[in-house]
Amino acid sequence: MAGEAEFEAAGLLEGAQGAERRTRVALLEQLVESGYSFDEIRAALRDDRLALLPLERVLFRDDVYSAREISESAGVPLEFLERIQQAFGMPVADPDAKAFSEQGMAAAERIAQFRSFGLSEDGMVEVSRVIGQSMSRVAEAIRALINEALIPAAAASEADLGLRYAAVAHELVPHLAPMLNDAVTAHLIDQIRGDVVSRAELAAGRGLPGAREMAVGFADLVGFTRLGESRPADELGAVADRLADLTSRAVRPPVRLVKTIGDAAMLVSPDPDTLLDTTLALVESAEQQGEDFPQLKAGLAFGPVLPRGGDWYGHTVNLASRVSGIARPGSVLVTEPLSDAAGAQWAWSFAGERKLKNVREPVRVFRARREAPDGG
Repeated sequence: MAGEAEFEAAGLLEGAQGAERRTRVALLEQLVESGYSFDEIRAALRDDRLALLPLERVLFRDDVYSAREISESAGVPLEFLERIQQAFGMPVADPDAKAFSEQGMAAAERIAQFRSFGLSEDGMVEVSRVIGQSMSRVAEAIRALINEALIPAAAASEADLGLRYAAVAHELVPHLAPMLNDAVTAHLIDQIRGDVVSRAELAAGRGLPGAREMAVGFADLVGFTRLGESRPADELGAVADRLADLTSRAVRPPVRLVKTIGDAAMLVSPDPDTLLDTTLALVESAEQQGEDFPQLKAGLAFGPVLPRGGDWYGHTVNLASRVSGIARPGSVLVTEPLSDAAGAQWAWSFAGERKLKNVREPVRVFRARREAPDGG
């Protein structure tokens, strides 16, 4: 086994003195035992990433395939593979460079299977782009959490730090895929359930058995997606937490906060007036938060909704979500049934007949404001 003399001769201890030298030797011994060559270690030293080598051994796989080889083996056009790679936010390498591992081959085979289902290539690229953007934020949040646990020991040696990273990754990474799968599955089930209920309502021409007349509202943070492109995950999470806190403080019975979904909060109430009052108060509260908090916009609808597992489904829910999407920053838009069901204490301005995504007929929407004390 290589020792201090060999490391010294190879120039791997240059500049390291005292305790730093001893810990450097300990790390080098472990790296060599793990299979790293002196050339690989020297390159890591040059790039100031020596402490990361134990982590790389846990996370990285040997690159044994080129993009062209993967394309031919999986039966996926090379150009399409490169589009997917770019959409994920990954660099597109020379198609003949050995830049992919067995994991990359398995991913290409999954892409081939998705294509066999008849999914459109443009649609798959768009989904890949969404996944890439989302996973980048997930990875950033996990990295920040790990750093918070490891970095406070500022005096830790590079050997200790590298090995800590490797140990955490070794324990954590196997649990990430199941956790992400659980989250995606839960959201997919939730959205498909909503689609099924809405289609069944349309087919029946009425609310389904068990449906209740409810007012439903969505309050969305303005520009949250663009915000995620320029601010780190912890700051983005803090904004989402503040939305949840503002919403919780604004809600009063019979209004209920159903859930917060990152950049949006969903509210329901059997009383349209109370929901409208709560939503306006929430939008006003966001305006008072200052420049470091985005504006809110909201959409409300009234009609039959179906309760399932603490959530609510149906055409009315979809309408409220779509209306929130077209609302202007700082405004609350409502559908005509909600304005008809509300009391006389509100001021309305007609915002037109709007064609909404996945809604057959144009929808008449109104902007809601509080009536001035003098009635003006």
